[in-house]
Amino acid sequence: MAGTRPALPDATSASFLAEALNEANAYRAKHHAPPMEMDAKLVEYAKERASSRSEYAKLSAGHDGLRDTTGENIFWGTSTGATPKAAGDAVSAWYNEIADYNWTTPPGDFAKTGHFSQLVWKDTTRVGAARVAGQGADGFETYIVFVFETPGNYEGEYPQNVLPA
Repeated sequence: MAGTRPALPDATSASFLAEALNEANAYRAKHHAPPMEMDAKLVEYAKERASSRSEYAKLSAGHDGLRDTTGENIFWGTSTGATPKAAGDAVSAWYNEIADYNWTTPPGDFAKTGHFSQLVWKDTTRVGAARVAGQGADGFETYIVFVFETPGNYEGEYPQNVLPA
């Protein structure tokens, strides 16, 4: 299903992908999760997802249409200049959800912590990342999408997959 506006152009680069992987794996290491590998097929899927998400205002597209075997984190941001947001902006925003994570009865409020737990999910081994950016209704917009396999956030599996720092 097409969105309400044209998709923003692809802004994925080799340096963006390297930053995405390095940032994500640095946070994973804090939580005793093995490093993920950047998967070329998942990068292509992430590009499709980022493009389709940008056809809708802000984060209104949500995760509609995501395949069952894949987890997904989506970031949206704006800037006044014409420079896309960095991968680190998305990864740190997702990681900062740790403040609301309930270590006693995980995950707590999933709506507030799901990006964090997916980011550090121990059983996730592969990731794809993509970025689209361009002029939108709210200024210069950037959408960053990470797709994960094996996906995380399975009920009952948090204690063994989301480890304290």
